[in-house]
Amino acid sequence: AGAIVRYAEENHADVIVFEYLEMQGKISGKKKQKLHLWRKRDIQKCCEHQAHRKGMRVSRICAWNTSRLAYDGSGTVTRDRENHSLCTFQTGKRYNCDLSASCNIGARYFIRELLKPLPATERSLLEAKVP
Repeated sequence: AGAIVRYAEENHADVIVFEYLEMQGKISGKKKQKLHLWRKRDIQKCCEHQAHRKGMRVSRICAWNTSRLAYDGSGTVTRDRENHSLCTFQTGKRYNCDLSASCNIGARYFIRELLKPLPATERSLLEAKVP
């Protein structure tokens, strides 16, 4: 968590954006999955505390389809069977899944920040065109 905040500070970032992971209520699944989700929560909380101490904001965006969709807007991706960290876009381009998801997270944050100051009628018309 400290490395994330240090990296953000070195690159003059003022916001750290996380996926909003549903962590309320009872967590179902195997014991290993539960521990993994608890660890993600701890990392995000620790990062948030350190970022606030340094004067940075933390924002969360909806996690739906960030890994499933290609960052270039070409549609869904298919994961490589041998190397699960690679995926193939519908255009045939092969890319790292995590990097594509990070681009989607960043794009969703900027879209939200650009649309927030607009009136509700204009925003709804624009959001209908954003995939």
